[in-house]
Amino acid sequence: MIDPMIQRLLEKAIDTPVKLHLLLIFHENVRMEASANAVADRVCRDIWSVSQALDELVEDGVMGRSVAPSGDLSYRYAPLPENHEPIKRLIAKYDDPIERDLLQRLIRDLSTYAAYRRSSSWEYQIA
Repeated sequence: MIDPMIQRLLEKAIDTPVKLHLLLIFHENVRMEASANAVADRVCRDIWSVSQALDELVEDGVMGRSVAPSGDLSYRYAPLPENHEPIKRLIAKYDDPIERDLLQRLIRDLSTYAAYRRSSSWEYQIA
């Protein structure tokens, strides 16, 4: 059974495998600050899914974003206080192989609906 606090975090913010991967990377490297391109290179994923995931993590209060001196957007690990405990619990559960499998399965299930739960910026441009 999944902890309800973790369940809410997954449904609200960490609803794709890419976001989970980014959370784990930034949680392990709390001082890391990087552009979407640098993060995509580091995690060996495409720039489009990484950029989208980073922007959504910023919206959901898991990451912070700033403009670097070069003019590029820069991302850093900056969870809101209400996300500290759920993230801490998620990371602790993820260390257990059985719990990790359950969490990954749940996130894969959530990812099938993740695109429908969010309004895209494209919708705002059309309206």
